[in-house]
Amino acid sequence: MAGGGTGGHLFPALALAEEFKRRDASTDITFIGGKGGLEEKIVPGYGYPLKVLSVEGIKRRRGMDRIRAVAKAAGSTLAAVRILREIRPDGVIGSGSYSSAPVVTAAKLLGIKTAIMEQNALPGLTNRVLGKLVDRIFIAFEEAREFFPGGRTTLTGTPVRRDILRADEEDERGRDKFSILVFGGSQGAVAINAAFLDATEYLTDVWSGLRVVHQTGEDGFEQVKAAYRRKNLKVELFKFIDNMSAAYNAADLVVCRAGATSIAEITALGLASILIPYPYASDDHQTVNARSLSDRDATVLIKQDKLTGSALAEAIKKLYRNPQELKNIRVMSRKLGRPRAAEAIAENFLKVLNREKTLKAIA
Repeated sequence: MAGGGTGGHLFPALALAEEFKRRDASTDITFIGGKGGLEEKIVPGYGYPLKVLSVEGIKRRRGMDRIRAVAKAAGSTLAAVRILREIRPDGVIGSGSYSSAPVVTAAKLLGIKTAIMEQNALPGLTNRVLGKLVDRIFIAFEEAREFFPGGRTTLTGTPVRRDILRADEEDERGRDKFSILVFGGSQGAVAINAAFLDATEYLTDVWSGLRVVHQTGEDGFEQVKAAYRRKNLKVELFKFIDNMSAAYNAADLVVCRAGATSIAEITALGLASILIPYPYASDDHQTVNARSLSDRDATVLIKQDKLTGSALAEAIKKLYRNPQELKNIRVMSRKLGRPRAAEAIAENFLKVLNREKTLKAIA
């Protein structure tokens, strides 16, 4: 599995690795990522070997910075060739980010079967380039198809970890209070934290009927905690939610960014959401992701330049007071969900490798 850097690239790869291991526990899986990426913290905890490359993005680099990035990319490709010769995998699957490019390119040079996963509606530069080389492209949004060769591109959805999918097995919604889950990704989101705190000023008339679970991220926790204390408001506050399955399970409404992994989880579980795209993501791809849902009435979209406490509170109260509208969004969300994405990708790639069940190794 090649790629990482952010949860949006890493967690789908982990979900797919889990599916391969579920099919055959003897399958060897190695992760190859970038030095300093999130994968260095997360992958070892899942028990997979991890190898890292010294690589950085080339896009938006100028002058000597660009020359240095290109040199690192070339050096990382040579390093990836050495790693793959050592591992001798049957296949390589890139999950996105610039750290996947050297590994997928090296695999192509060595004649190893390759595939990439594109989790966003608007593909990034790395996958647009790799799409011309690989044997299969697995996309999560129909909008991404136009960027890749038709004969090798399959709409599968984004793999979701099985522990997350278990949240759908025992639906606990329908409690006395309307449960809102607020988060901004694994690192939190300053704008969402601030907006929701401001929104509480406009939710006083319904607050007694709300239950709020709020993940702030490491950096914002103390400030948000102090703000809730000043407002004398009771919430369930976390720096990071370890058990997202339980959090999703209890949620009537999710307020979050529009990252690919969050959208995959929300739609797989058929959750209602208010999506606030991160406007500084590459090519503003989160807005494209969110519009893919909002155009189909599967979410409420609030762009960050329109994000105020009053606007967020208004959207929350509208859904709180209109159970049928909330239900309609959930129905449309579930229609877009692809909870079997990992299974679909595994089955397709095994056919590429001419294997019915398992394979010796994946890198």
